[in-house]
Amino acid sequence: MNWEAIGAIGEVVGAIGVILTLVYLAYQIRQNTIQLEQNTITARAAAQTASNVSLRENRQSIFQASEVASIYETGNLDPTKLSSTELMRYRLLMSNITEVMLEIYTQAFTTKFAPETWDTQGKTLVTRVLCVPGGQWFWSEYQDNYPANFRAVVDQILIEHGGDDSCVKRCY
Repeated sequence: MNWEAIGAIGEVVGAIGVILTLVYLAYQIRQNTIQLEQNTITARAAAQTASNVSLRENRQSIFQASEVASIYETGNLDPTKLSSTELMRYRLLMSNITEVMLEIYTQAFTTKFAPETWDTQGKTLVTRVLCVPGGQWFWSEYQDNYPANFRAVVDQILIEHGGDDSCVKRCY
């Protein structure tokens, strides 16, 4: 056997090694892609759970304490009928609820984790909470606490439901 034959065999073995390496890398990339998809699903579920927990905690604070429920109901219908302390409590409750809306919005549009959640929960929450007289008062006074892109989306929803008298009925 001469050196040329040995060199040719070496090139063939090298080519086979390169092909095997490429096949292995393709397999690893595929496995990594599957893992990333599973991680995304898990992150979406966690984000959805966090939003649901926040919503439940806000609702719980209302239904477990009749005083808070009364403040919430009166504030929704006519915030001018609340005392200064009750108005502060109403404002803080509305802030908590609106921050849940922002969380859902952020998940849907910034992280792209759960875009369908905004349509099913976010818009509904905005409509039920902010289109009532107290919600409109809160939003007009405190909307500057929220990012401009979120404000624009909320404003559009409120415009779409602005003259709807059934909005007050839907909030309960």
